[in-house]
Amino acid sequence: MARCLPEAARLIVFGGRSASFCAMTSAPIEVLYNGVCPVCRAGACDLERRAGAARAGVIFTDVATHPDALLCASVTLDDVRLKLHARLPDGRVLRGMPAVAVGWAATPPYRWLGRLFQLWPFTWLGAAGYHLTAHILWVWNRACGRW
Repeated sequence: MARCLPEAARLIVFGGRSASFCAMTSAPIEVLYNGVCPVCRAGACDLERRAGAARAGVIFTDVATHPDALLCASVTLDDVRLKLHARLPDGRVLRGMPAVAVGWAATPPYRWLGRLFQLWPFTWLGAAGYHLTAHILWVWNRACGRW
């Protein structure tokens, strides 16, 4: 699977560092997604285009084509197949809806939505909805033979 933005554009937008560089200092957030899932890829590519256009400093990494990013975030391929992950500048890794909310909060025009889903009770409601959707997508992708 190819990245949504060409590598040359990514290097310009994100300060000259590759998304797979473990000791990231130029980009505040790295979002790990599974590009084999067409739904996940479409969502991540949309956010990546918007973040790139706004120079938001968010890097989106498809772990299907860049498995070294898994080691940087200390997660497994199955972890990212199930739920989106985000690695923050302080090294913390968020999983599921909190990762989505952080990505949204950094990306126009979803900033308001990201901030909303970081507040209670929306954190709980978003996490419950995301958890259910993630498991449905997992079963669907397995049934389609994607993994």
